[in-house]
Amino acid sequence: QQKTSRENDLSTNFKFNLPELRVGTLDSLLALSDDLVKVSSLVAGTTQKIRRHIIESASAENERETSAELGVDGIPAERFLTAFTWDEAKHPARRPLRETMERLQESVAKVEDDFRVKSSELASAKTQLSSLSRKTAGSLATRDLGEIVQDLDLVNTENLTTLCVAVSTYNQKEWLDTYETLAQFVVPRSSKLINEDGEYALYTVTLFRRVVDAFKTAARDNSFQVREFSFDAEEVQARAAERNDLERDIEERRNSMHQWCQTSYGEVFGAWVHICAIRLFVESILRYGLPPSFQAVVMKPRLRSEKKIRSILANTFGQGASSHWSSLDDDKGE
Repeated sequence: QQKTSRENDLSTNFKFNLPELRVGTLDSLLALSDDLVKVSSLVAGTTQKIRRHIIESASAENERETSAELGVDGIPAERFLTAFTWDEAKHPARRPLRETMERLQESVAKVEDDFRVKSSELASAKTQLSSLSRKTAGSLATRDLGEIVQDLDLVNTENLTTLCVAVSTYNQKEWLDTYETLAQFVVPRSSKLINEDGEYALYTVTLFRRVVDAFKTAARDNSFQVREFSFDAEEVQARAAERNDLERDIEERRNSMHQWCQTSYGEVFGAWVHICAIRLFVESILRYGLPPSFQAVVMKPRLRSEKKIRSILANTFGQGASSHWSSLDDDKGE
């Protein structure tokens, strides 16, 4: 406190109040200490996944940053941590520490499984929509024409039919000058521009059915791409309905998951802080011995002061020889 807060103003420090938990034997504490490292990492990972999803989904909807709203039972996460109170009702202090740890781990594991299932279902729905959208995207040489060409654009009688042709943007003049001569019995001045993008223009041309094959061959020889297409109003409507249903399903799933994540975040964050509390208690007993006589602290570093604080902690409590206070970046030499 003196070196980090009063003298150097490097951080704001808060007492982290721990109850008098059940100690057990030295062997049980040593074994528990190893397991707590793994469990703490797993629980922290789940907490970060859910927090990341909340922020990313909010950002995708152009909403403001929501991290300040995340909390436990209506208490902001930072305040829950800095004014921590052990939940005696859920986790009696006299219960064996391993049992408390395992119960916390199980509750978070269930949330992790639910998160994985919900994420998978949402991703699957997005993949279906993406696959459907690809059919109506891309260039006019490849995309589905159902929503571009209308029934009124086509002539279909016993003798006449209409073809759709994708023409390179740079070859439009050549097309207009030559399409009537690509085969016999092409209806003069029948070609109409339906749509165009940056690469292709889509034209229709009407001709007699008996010369369709000859026209296709000549068009291909001249680098004009005849699109295989027949208008089906029912298919167009069914595809549009399918896309609308998928978009609505995705929106409902996204909103439902966002709400679920905000609720579940409180559960896993609260579990993680309790795991940290158990770990603090166990490590302190192993370091300082019995009876318990120590004060746990939560430190909130000032901007760009974390490295200096870690150095002070290492020199004060590790005699400069311990890597316990170093961050992962410090360990990598970064």
